[in-house]
Amino acid sequence: MRIIPGLLCGLLLASCGSADKPETNLPLAERYTVTVGPYQQDCVGVAPMRCLVVDGSFFYQSIEGFDFVPGYQYQLLIEREQRFTPETVPADASLYHYRLVEVIAADKVAVDDQI
Repeated sequence: MRIIPGLLCGLLLASCGSADKPETNLPLAERYTVTVGPYQQDCVGVAPMRCLVVDGSFFYQSIEGFDFVPGYQYQLLIEREQRFTPETVPADASLYHYRLVEVIAADKVAVDDQI
């Protein structure tokens, strides 16, 4: 008879905390070379904001470690890591986390070249 309460306690303890574990089957981080335009643009994500223009498209996330300075066009090596699965991503969060690996180039752009 003492086996059943012990078994139940073991099962309860085994199930505790499993919801707090990070996703273990997410893909590994991938690296990309991208071009960041010299000026941010008005865009709308969760709310109106200013977006970087990366490879000609609005980029709604930040890049950890990258300090944007207007007037420079950048070529960056960035790392993209998936933080959630499509089923578990919070409504106001990004599926991915971006991190600067290297600034390959930072070229000053003339005022006439503004987008």
